[in-house]
Amino acid sequence: MTVNARNGLLKLSSRWHNEAVVNPKEILILNLMPTKEATEWQFLQRLRETGIDCTVTFLYPATHRFRHANGQKIKQHYVCLDQIRKRCFDGLIITGAPVECLPFEAVDYWDEFKQIVKWAHSHVKSIIYECWAAQAGLWNDFGLPKQKIDHKIFGVYQGIACNRQSPLLKDLATIKIPQSRHTEVQVPKKLPNGLQVLVANQTIDPLIYQADHGRSIYITGHPEYSADTLDNEYRRDQQKGLTIQPPKNYYIDQKCHDIDYSWRQPGILLYRNWLNGLAG
Repeated sequence: MTVNARNGLLKLSSRWHNEAVVNPKEILILNLMPTKEATEWQFLQRLRETGIDCTVTFLYPATHRFRHANGQKIKQHYVCLDQIRKRCFDGLIITGAPVECLPFEAVDYWDEFKQIVKWAHSHVKSIIYECWAAQAGLWNDFGLPKQKIDHKIFGVYQGIACNRQSPLLKDLATIKIPQSRHTEVQVPKKLPNGLQVLVANQTIDPLIYQADHGRSIYITGHPEYSADTLDNEYRRDQQKGLTIQPPKNYYIDQKCHDIDYSWRQPGILLYRNWLNGLAG
């Protein structure tokens, strides 16, 4: 089983090698993360670990104003919505983005984000929104606002399944998802019609929401993260002199050396269940 990249920076640099596949799932990834290559690797690797053949196409928002030299390269080696508007895909994943402290409407590609979501509802079987995208999707689809919090939600959080009958949670005895954010969803006492919490947490806002019978999945963290992603972020913030606590439930030892890669298997199962659900 393998995962192929139709485009992207890893394919350009020959750091990801494609193989022959038959009838793969066609997955579109709107990559909004600043670490484009690392994010490509994380998703390609996690999808490969599911054991289900996939072909991945990387998408970027054409209305985004790039502030770095790689912007032109991304435009050349990613696709924009106009280039795929007539195509259909099995699944769409929308990543997080470093814009969580901005109002949604202040994000330069907000209108295009809404256009992509509207297009996806008729051209994609299911959408996974992650981190900022989950908050953006819940605001766009249900009007649920976000709010800034006093301290960063940073670490690996274990969830409590609210609906064990959901196909997305099949065989998931333990649900753990890395989190790294300064905002949270303002959850009303009564959820809007059509929205349900799939996985809750006792100390932070829910980890996974679902709507439209699984066609829209909102994950407030990053199941795709590699083992060292939070470690790299922690040490980066330390070097910048920022006030940052070690990520919770992440290091095995107090010296912050050994990492407990506890979310890998749950992440694999989560994406495998999602891909298996795209058969219909």
